[in-house]
Amino acid sequence: MHGVNFYRAFEDRYRGSRELIKGRLRVYLPFVLPLKSIYDHCAVIDLGCGRGEWLELLGESGFSCQGVDLDEGMLAACRERGFSVDKKDAIEALEQLPDESQTIVSGFHMAEHIPFGALQKLVEEALRVLKPAGLLILETPNPENIVVGSSSFYSDPTHLQPLPPRLLSFLPDYTGFLRTKTLGLQEPEELRTAKNISLLQVLNGVSPDYAIVAQKAAQEEILKGFDAAYEQRYGLTLEDLAMRYEAGHLQRIDEAVAHAQKAEATALQALSELHGICGSRSWRMTAPLRWMAHQLRMVRQEGATVRAKKFVKKMAYPVARRGVVLLQSHSRLRHFGVRVVKKIGLYAPLKKLYGRMKERVQQNNEINQCDLNDLPPRARSVYEELDRAINSRKERH
Repeated sequence: MHGVNFYRAFEDRYRGSRELIKGRLRVYLPFVLPLKSIYDHCAVIDLGCGRGEWLELLGESGFSCQGVDLDEGMLAACRERGFSVDKKDAIEALEQLPDESQTIVSGFHMAEHIPFGALQKLVEEALRVLKPAGLLILETPNPENIVVGSSSFYSDPTHLQPLPPRLLSFLPDYTGFLRTKTLGLQEPEELRTAKNISLLQVLNGVSPDYAIVAQKAAQEEILKGFDAAYEQRYGLTLEDLAMRYEAGHLQRIDEAVAHAQKAEATALQALSELHGICGSRSWRMTAPLRWMAHQLRMVRQEGATVRAKKFVKKMAYPVARRGVVLLQSHSRLRHFGVRVVKKIGLYAPLKKLYGRMKERVQQNNEINQCDLNDLPPRARSVYEELDRAINSRKERH
């Protein structure tokens, strides 16, 4: 019992309610209703009729419908509603029909359940049994939707292989039908007009289902009644969404570039104004005032004592450094200075200060020997020549 009703239970859970499916099927009415004005008796055979939503919709529109299916659970659902159904193989059912006896041959989500060779045979038989201007309708999952093609298609264990839209639409053209229309179906309504879309919407926003509606040849006057339906555009393709995403991406790049250019222009203008101010005569004349204002701010922030120490240290170090360099290069001056400071009793503290300053000067001036060893031979030679020249000049003075 569970095996018989499994597929019906699966559809009830994942395909949607009868009302939902019936509402979706109304998209085909502009194609099929003109047949009512051509033929008094409009016979329809629905292959893989499932729960019978299509049979119900066409029955309400005055068509004479016959459904066939191999699943007893599905057939039971149809019989509960009084639909005319038989347990038959789709191709077998078509082969038993007379030539030009049907106005519509339909199959909703059944093409993906049969081998491609059987599908070719089905299309050939449909062409034979259809009346002039009759319609073949085949609906199937759309593998152009990345999520459908890579995942959800395989949720149904009875699916054999996905059918790309180009392949399925080519089949009736090759078989001899006059024209074929491809309809994208069930895409999110808000996505149909959205301009800015995300990458995720590109991946899963393509019409998850599609259908082909193929029409058998007939007199030109008869076919005009179907032109409006065939000229409409249906659904969203992967190319549609990819182009929209690319356009939005380029627009965002252009906006970012424009924003950056505007910011750059503002910065350049501010820099130009700053240069103009700094180069003006009034700016140079007020430099002492700005320096004094800065010193006052620093005194308030750090305190007078701390600021005074920093100021003395900053001003004294360059003077002391020059003095150390001078004493190092003139031995007579150094000896004279030593005698003077000894007489006035400042020799000890000044000697200590001189030692610290001498060490700092040496640290600033010395070049680590390992750094010289890292130099290329030519650079080391140039350095040694410069060093000899400097020492020679010192000796002359």
